[in-house]
Amino acid sequence: MDDRKLECFVAVAEELNFTRAAQRLYATQSTVSAALRSLEEELGASLFTRTTRSVTLTEAGAAFLPEARAAIEALDRARAAVAPETAGLRGSLTIGTLHSITTVDVPALAGEFHRRHPGVRLRVEISARGAAGHIERVKAGFLDLALVSDAENEPGVQVTPLRVVPLALFVPSSHRLAARSVVSIADLAGERFIDLPAGFGQRTAVDRAFAEAGVHRDLCVETMEIAAVAQYIHHGLGIGFLPAGYTTQLPTVRIRGVTLGWTLSAATAAGRGRSRAAQELIALLPAHTRTDTPF
Repeated sequence: MDDRKLECFVAVAEELNFTRAAQRLYATQSTVSAALRSLEEELGASLFTRTTRSVTLTEAGAAFLPEARAAIEALDRARAAVAPETAGLRGSLTIGTLHSITTVDVPALAGEFHRRHPGVRLRVEISARGAAGHIERVKAGFLDLALVSDAENEPGVQVTPLRVVPLALFVPSSHRLAARSVVSIADLAGERFIDLPAGFGQRTAVDRAFAEAGVHRDLCVETMEIAAVAQYIHHGLGIGFLPAGYTTQLPTVRIRGVTLGWTLSAATAAGRGRSRAAQELIALLPAHTRTDTPF
């Protein structure tokens, strides 16, 4: 079993498409297919379920993926141990980020990483399921690193906290609470809320606070975009929580006795050790992390 076969397997597992995997590896599709057939023969197991329309990992393939990535990283470390210092990193690094995030300047971070380590193929993903989706993919080995919320106590991941993001309640200018400076969660019973979908850190923090207070929330709009939450509130569809200071166009109300917020962190899989590329990217994070933005 050689690293080229492993690289072919990882590429197809990440792309779930033989054509894109071949393009990524600068190889022909027949070469990638042959490498995978040989790997499956060596392992005595099918790694993919192939149809005319889709490619999916089998149970064996899903279990093999993190081990294959760890093996490639181990080979890279072994080569680095005897390679000249100027040889640089190689391989791939797949990271997940969050919608609309400004705390971390992800494009600038990715750009600096690419300039420092041009031999590493960098991929950036955004999850439609927020932090929960990223955490699942980190654990499964599809992501090397992800920017997530409130993962400090999440089993199976190792986190590096970056910043606490406090939340505030925003209401339409004509709302009955617009003139109030402080309310309790109980005062919000019966209100209609705008929020992010389940799985996003902001939604998790607010749901937890309302559950602890025993107050039901009526959600009338769910959207993946923070800016859209503010717009729906502005047009009177309901009230909602946003990062404190997100906009000055809406009245804000403090919640008595409750501190709402979430922690932005960089998460990697626990127990497998962070790859050299992931360590290098984490080392660059402080230079691209801001505290003067709401989110």
